Amino acid sequence: MQAIQTETEKDKQKKLLKTYQDINRKEEEDETAVRASLFGYEYMNLHAFPIDLNALGMMTKEESEKAQSVVFFKEGMDIRVGTLDPKNQTLLDFVTRQENKQSKVKIYYISQASYKETFALFSKVFKTKAEEVDVVEITDGINYRAQIANLNNPSADITATKILETILGTAQEILASDIHIEPEDQFVKVRFRMDGVLQDFTHIPKSYQHMVLSRLKILSKMKLNVEDMPQDGRFTFQDKGKLIDVRVSVLPSAYGEGVVMRLLGTQAKALELVELGMNEPTFKIISTELNKPNGMVITTGPTGSGKTTTLYAFLNYLNEPGVKIITLEDPVEYKLEGISQTPIASDKGMTFAAGLRAILRQDPDVIMVGEIRDQETADVALQAALTGHVVLSTLHTNDAAGAIPRLTNMGVKPYTIAPAMNAIIAQRLVRKLCESCKEETQLDPSMLTTVKTSLAAIPAKSGISIPTDLHFYHSKGCEVCHSTGYKGRIGIYEVISKTEEIEKMIFAEADASEIKKTAIGNGMVTMMQDGLIKALQGITDVEEVLRVAQD
Repeated sequence: MQAIQTETEKDKQKKLLKTYQDINRKEEEDETAVRASLFGYEYMNLHAFPIDLNALGMMTKEESEKAQSVVFFKEGMDIRVGTLDPKNQTLLDFVTRQENKQSKVKIYYISQASYKETFALFSKVFKTKAEEVDVVEITDGINYRAQIANLNNPSADITATKILETILGTAQEILASDIHIEPEDQFVKVRFRMDGVLQDFTHIPKSYQHMVLSRLKILSKMKLNVEDMPQDGRFTFQDKGKLIDVRVSVLPSAYGEGVVMRLLGTQAKALELVELGMNEPTFKIISTELNKPNGMVITTGPTGSGKTTTLYAFLNYLNEPGVKIITLEDPVEYKLEGISQTPIASDKGMTFAAGLRAILRQDPDVIMVGEIRDQETADVALQAALTGHVVLSTLHTNDAAGAIPRLTNMGVKPYTIAPAMNAIIAQRLVRKLCESCKEETQLDPSMLTTVKTSLAAIPAKSGISIPTDLHFYHSKGCEVCHSTGYKGRIGIYEVISKTEEIEKMIFAEADASEIKKTAIGNGMVTMMQDGLIKALQGITDVEEVLRVAQD
């Protein structure tokens, strides 16, 4: 009987202790909720929240302790973090890394009890430093440009990560936009696209091909055992603390899988409109069209012609506190402050057309659609332009006049295009002469005749005058420009601004040549003519203009 009574007393003590713990926990949670409200954050009680174990593993154990935070939820691009200190620098660094990957991070205040309980219960899912996949990091102060020549005979103990570090470091030094790793019969060729042109840089021994490819696949989250099918992925590397996203494409070839890496965010900068290189009449036309309250402005040109950079400059020009701008991009190449940028995810149903319909419910003033690929996207975009929105987008056509037939071939009706379209821009990128080795040059007679004929055809209405004494320039190549003769690129443009005459031609479904002829009559300068004007100014040379813009 005494034993039973003693057991009952123990139960009472346990219940009493549990009651005190619950009261203390509730007081702590209430205090945390008040603190969260005072500092403008939301509060979360993790005691009853179903913790996402995969989300917890986004931080290492060391990071979580240092950040005084736990990642408790992740779904798609939505990440939620509980913290004791929202201003903790380690936490802020983590948030920055995730936002650079286009994730949306929300921070919640949590109590000490929530943090300790979560950390204790789920510490097994935290990644330790030893378990982390090695990340490629560019080291400050190393001359990768000098090191890459040695990759054709690397030492026996070199790692795949070190090889990739050298390749990526060189790409950053020379401002390459793309890296090509191309297997041949006896070696693996490494080439960089500089200012739009591929340049051979080094060879890697064939014995290192599999090692480097496997490391790239792991970094890009591709399947290692798939070698006969194309694969796409992406990874991030660090350059002096800055995160650079890399889009990776692997394609089978006769001698193994070839790789192309596109360095995102390194070329498409948030330029000012005046930095694009437009001549004064063209700049006035574009700034006028962008300042209209509605209508569409389309930029056309092949892949790699600078269309995205131009659109970013337009967005930067329009980005003011009272203007809401939303973009749809595939992928988001460069983060613009103050603008809502949405990545396309076609595999999840987030196409340009679906995203555009969703955007219109967000009450935007300006919409940027990365590319018009089909009739559905074109119809929705043009309707948006008709209903009070400024719409910016791109098309793949050879010249400005070709955009109209391209849209009608998609199935868009002329009566939709005509009132919605404000302006069409066609562009190419030409390489700029290296200022360190630029010198005046003489053109051969046949080329000079071609140039004079084109310049003479510039319409008087354009407002551009050509000097009678023509001077041209060329760069022979030096150490500054890596012996190419060129450093950097600039756009050449032609612009069709809608007039009453052009609108009638759209309704009449006129062909591209008729539209172009009318636009020239109205004062349009062609891309080739714009390029030759830049050659006269010593910005580029005639050979470069003819390479990219000759009809």
